[in-house]
Amino acid sequence: MYRQSILKSSPMRKTLFILFTCCFSILHAQTNAIQNALKNYDYELAIQLISKEKKSADMDFLKAKCNKNIAQYKSAIVLLEEIVRQNPTNITAVNELAESYQLSGNYSKSKFFYFMALQSTPNNRFAQLNYMNSMFKLREWKSTIKFALPILKKDSLPVLYPILGDCYLQVLKPDSSIYFYRKALKNNSEDYNTLSKLSNIYLLSSDYDALLKCTSNYMQTDSSNQVINQYNGIGHCMKKNHPQAIYRLNKLYQQGDSSFITHFYLGISYFANNDNPDAYFHLKQALKKDSSNVTVYYYLGKASILSGHQPEGIAYLHKGINKITPKDSVLYNYNYAIAKGYEFGNNTERLKYLKLCSKLKPEQKSLLYIIAGVYDNELKKPEEALNYYNLFMATRPTTELGKSQSGIGSYYNATEYRIKEIKEELDAKKEKKK
Repeated sequence: MYRQSILKSSPMRKTLFILFTCCFSILHAQTNAIQNALKNYDYELAIQLISKEKKSADMDFLKAKCNKNIAQYKSAIVLLEEIVRQNPTNITAVNELAESYQLSGNYSKSKFFYFMALQSTPNNRFAQLNYMNSMFKLREWKSTIKFALPILKKDSLPVLYPILGDCYLQVLKPDSSIYFYRKALKNNSEDYNTLSKLSNIYLLSSDYDALLKCTSNYMQTDSSNQVINQYNGIGHCMKKNHPQAIYRLNKLYQQGDSSFITHFYLGISYFANNDNPDAYFHLKQALKKDSSNVTVYYYLGKASILSGHQPEGIAYLHKGINKITPKDSVLYNYNYAIAKGYEFGNNTERLKYLKLCSKLKPEQKSLLYIIAGVYDNELKKPEEALNYYNLFMATRPTTELGKSQSGIGSYYNATEYRIKEIKEELDAKKEKKK
């Protein structure tokens, strides 16, 4: 009776109503403050406000999402693991936990929790793709292929094409990789990242026609992409379409592209086009980008010599030789190029490298003739010339004696005549001394 009388009293009813209204207003204000913070992407403020709320699974989940959004993955993981431990059937929390582990770089844990989510909803496409993506990030190429192919049989998912292309590339099945990269591009022709991978396969397999075709098709809709322009220029260079390669790569250079690839292939194209000063310039720039590339030293050395920088060119060729322990065929090319460099003056050094070439490639019979010629015509040393002319004649096939000769065979006839002349000259000198 007493309690009822108190409640019925007007002042007490007003006090309770005011107290209830204040509590509701405070809670509502706090909720609004959290919502406003989230709306403004102020996740740090939202975390502070949530921390003042009564602890609950919902509040912890919201707080974890805020931590994840500001890359505080460890804090998010602690909260989400507690939620999942208390309720393993909370698939939303399981997925958030898997994603947090993935963003933190822990792909093994991410895979575990994505698999956990997949077990609860095995036919869910979202769960399937997340689990497959975790395997892909762990570089489990064969497992990713095995998991993805059945999905493709049931449903054509274009997102899988580039992933499968990458996986097949990693397991050294370029044909399958090409197949899926092409399917990816058929679905999305603007995917230049996939096109660049496909272009690289074509380049490595020397399929320059396919390389030019796919890059040219792309450039009809986007002619500004640097990577695709480079591949197109390289394709023209390797196909020996040097004017087109120069046009494509020089355009990139004029636009500010100073990459090694552009300078190198532009330099090679100029060199093949007999434009040695421009070849010299671009190959020199390429060397600044990569001073370990022996191919650059070789072509830069040759371009330097042919553009009037003989000492510099010879120095580059020497540096190239010093950086490698090459096969005889490569050494031969280097030494012969150096010998060509000394052709313009220093015949003693020229002979040194011609003799090295002769040792590296004894089947190159004409070198003996060239060496003899240097002794004979440049150094005026008939005895040494006679020695090498005789060595050259010793390589003459016996089956060709007395036959009409062409090519190197004609040199044998000329050499035979020159040997006779030198012997007569030497005999004449001996007679004079008497």
